[in-house]
Amino acid sequence: MASIRVPRKRPNAYQHGDLRNALIQAGLKLLAEGGVAALSLRAAAELAGVSHAAPYRHFRDKNQLVGAIAEEGFRLLTRHMRESIAAARTTDLWTRLCAAGHGYVAFAIAHPAHFRTVFGGFVSPDGDHSRLDPGLREAGDEAYRVMRDLIEEGVRTGVLRAGDPDQLSLAAWSLVHGLSMLTIEGQLQVLGVKPDDPASVRRATDAMNVLLETGLRAPAATRRR
Repeated sequence: MASIRVPRKRPNAYQHGDLRNALIQAGLKLLAEGGVAALSLRAAAELAGVSHAAPYRHFRDKNQLVGAIAEEGFRLLTRHMRESIAAARTTDLWTRLCAAGHGYVAFAIAHPAHFRTVFGGFVSPDGDHSRLDPGLREAGDEAYRVMRDLIEEGVRTGVLRAGDPDQLSLAAWSLVHGLSMLTIEGQLQVLGVKPDDPASVRRATDAMNVLLETGLRAPAATRRR
């Protein structure tokens, strides 16, 4: 689990030097410790060691700061999934899809504060994504496409059952997301799944992938050869 470090302005420095990133990390720390009620630009400025007016050079309000945190979270999620797929070193569709699931769970465990910010309803409480900053929308779309593109490939090549790729992606996403949330909230420890025990997390993810495969694999008689 990654710790949240907030770079502070050096006492003798005129400027912070990396203020935008410092405010993002400060906001992330505040969200992790006290939820959205604890977050304000003033509180983030205090953690970063800058004046209360300094954050407005980068963020117009706390909602824009939350959006920047979520954008960083989505990009970390994409990186985890892509690195996991690359590490599988295979062209086999199902193996790559399972690897994406492992990467998703690994992201949640390594960055629980980002995970909760991205999916906790802080970014768009009213559900209107049209008002999100373009960078955040792009980052979210990129993360979604990692799994969605694999499923679309599987449907096209006959490895996966015929169906709407978005609906099949929703099924896969729901399973891996639920496992991730239950794991970081400690709800699976009674089953021996602990966030700080990679082997137990891998076993649980593998078991989920078996169930997912049962639902998504094309029947043997219809698979293209």
